[in-house]
Amino acid sequence: MNPVILILMMIIIGAMIGGVTNSLAIKMLFRPYRAIYIGKYRLPFTPGLIPKRQQELARQLGKMVVEHLLTPEGLRRKLKAPIFQEQVTTWAQKEVENWLDHPATVKDLARNLDVELSSEKLEKSVSEWIEERYHTLMDEYRHVPLEEIISEEWRRKAEEGTDRLADHIQESILRYFRSREGRQKVTALIENYLDNQGFLGNMISSFMGPDGITERIYPAITRYIADNEMNVWLRGMLQSELKELMEHRVSFFEDKIGRQTIGRVLGQAVAKALPIEKWMTKTIAEWTRPHREKIVYSLIPLFITKMTELLSSRMDRMMETMHLSEIVQEEVEAFQVQRLEEMVLGISRREFKMITYLGALLGGLIGMLQGIIVLFFG
Repeated sequence: MNPVILILMMIIIGAMIGGVTNSLAIKMLFRPYRAIYIGKYRLPFTPGLIPKRQQELARQLGKMVVEHLLTPEGLRRKLKAPIFQEQVTTWAQKEVENWLDHPATVKDLARNLDVELSSEKLEKSVSEWIEERYHTLMDEYRHVPLEEIISEEWRRKAEEGTDRLADHIQESILRYFRSREGRQKVTALIENYLDNQGFLGNMISSFMGPDGITERIYPAITRYIADNEMNVWLRGMLQSELKELMEHRVSFFEDKIGRQTIGRVLGQAVAKALPIEKWMTKTIAEWTRPHREKIVYSLIPLFITKMTELLSSRMDRMMETMHLSEIVQEEVEAFQVQRLEEMVLGISRREFKMITYLGALLGGLIGMLQGIIVLFFG
């Protein structure tokens, strides 16, 4: 055989063997996807390398991610990085601003959350809550004297108010008796008294007459009413009544009206006084408008800072709780080998072709060397 033809044939055969071998090796990384059996015997090299070692690969990959990639230290550095905090703060501020501008009302929010909400229901809840709080508070103070509950300042105000009440009563009585109606009332009382005294009363009445007696008694009555002694007596009487009331237990006053009645009326009054219907029809923008600047530019940055600090301090515990290695392992195990093959070949197709060509080149060189050896020693 012609030496040149022999060498060319050896080169072609070697190149084909090298190229096909490398191409087959690349294919066998992924294929076949499942083991192939002939009877009870499994064919060697089935399934491919990656399908066969997928579970081990998933386990090692999960371990590598937790120990070398997503480490607590790395995540803490990321969370504490000023650039990251600035980005998160900016994003949070934009989101909060959008939410604060939302035209939805409280009713709309409740409806979106599938919460049954109405003004009547809220009024009832507020009333029941106030009534419950009233009874809870009164359980602590029912058996306590009123003077022990009232502060020194309020006790002083009560005493001052009592004195002012005494002055007002004195002035009102004096004003009444100095009026025409008061004078007529005094005259009528004298006349009625004399009529009930029989002969002696008739004699005095015929001698002086009711008007004459009134003229003599009336100035004395008005002087006594206007006198300081009257004021001192009224103040003393009212202060004594006040002191007696202060010594009574709180339950004394409550029982005069009824515990249940007070609690129910108080709860209903507070619930009715609150503009619940108006609150429910206000939009989020209306609720938050007075505090918008503080929320967006003060509270949000502070919240982000505190939140990142909290996450950083709990990072080790969080990662242990999340079981990241198991998550990665499960995801890799569930990943389809066919899809993985498409991804790897799509990324490294050019490199795999170069490997195939390199195998053909090496095979061709080996074939040429074999041809030369055959010519010299054949």
